[in-house]
Amino acid sequence: MIKKLSIVFVALLAVMSIHAQDEKPRHEIGVSYGLGVSLIGDGIGNAIGTGIFEIGFSGYKWTNRKEFGTLGVEYFYHLADTPRAAIGGIFTYARYGEDVEKDGAKIGERTRTYMTLMPSVKYYYVDGKNFGLYSKAAAGVMMLRAKSEDSSKSDTDSNFRFMCQVSLLGIEAGSQNFRCFFELGAGEQGILLAGLRCKF
Repeated sequence: MIKKLSIVFVALLAVMSIHAQDEKPRHEIGVSYGLGVSLIGDGIGNAIGTGIFEIGFSGYKWTNRKEFGTLGVEYFYHLADTPRAAIGGIFTYARYGEDVEKDGAKIGERTRTYMTLMPSVKYYYVDGKNFGLYSKAAAGVMMLRAKSEDSSKSDTDSNFRFMCQVSLLGIEAGSQNFRCFFELGAGEQGILLAGLRCKF
């Protein structure tokens, strides 16, 4: 009797294992690094502001920009009825700094930090076992924290803005559970970003 139960148990394990191998993972977690921080909104404002300062209206210039880039963490869940479509969320962190100059001399520094949370959707045009081709879109809220300081004072300001990310082309390759990916798009994750994701 025990021998028969053991055979049945082993057979069930084998069937479950084959079935698990056939099923595609539903969950995915990814980490990315992108270039092109905060080009929407704040980048335009900086360009206008820098232009005004550099023509000598106030004598100030922003120079020596130090950009950290954008770190992103994302989660997606593949829908049961439409496995090529996935919904989830993206969190990003970005930071850059600049020197403030007046009359050719450095008088202080300015830093800006961006933290963004965006619900997101993704659709796979190709969803193979080792390769994927997709597009994704996200929109949410960004918190901007700006700090300016010189020898005499230090000012900090925070505000919230609408922000988005549209990746027109995403390519991923690797195993069924671990893949590297590259995306080309625009928004808070960056114009060009790359990373690793785990599917389970």
